[in-house]
Amino acid sequence: MSIAINEIRRVFRYNGVQLPDVPGMEPREVRDLYSAQYPELISAEVEAGEIVNGVQEYTFRKAVGTKGQTGGAGERLAALKAAVAVESEGRTDSTGKLVRALTRRGTQERGSAWGAFVLRTRRDANERQTARILPPSDMLAPLP
Repeated sequence: MSIAINEIRRVFRYNGVQLPDVPGMEPREVRDLYSAQYPELISAEVEAGEIVNGVQEYTFRKAVGTKGQTGGAGERLAALKAAVAVESEGRTDSTGKLVRALTRRGTQERGSAWGAFVLRTRRDANERQTARILPPSDMLAPLP
């Protein structure tokens, strides 16, 4: 019994299109080569199929995900869904939250500092002065 060596032909597919093989390159290198024509291949996965009749098919699958997703994204999404549900039922809790935020002492202090800054800037602009007084960064902290 002798051993027969058969060459395996590679076929690359992406989005239903058959792409020609580039001999001497690894499948990842072929993906990188075709990413110049199809930019979404830069982050694609290379999936090797089974060998059927001497042909191995490689498929490029786009990586699907959320750009910039953080660990707390699920919590924020749940809070957004709850807010949308409240709004769709006709209840408006957002007005109450805004009133509570605006009546806090810290919010009022920041608002006063910002108002003084704006008035000072307008007065300086009217007097053609260039000196400006900036509020401290802790006065410009975002609302919780």
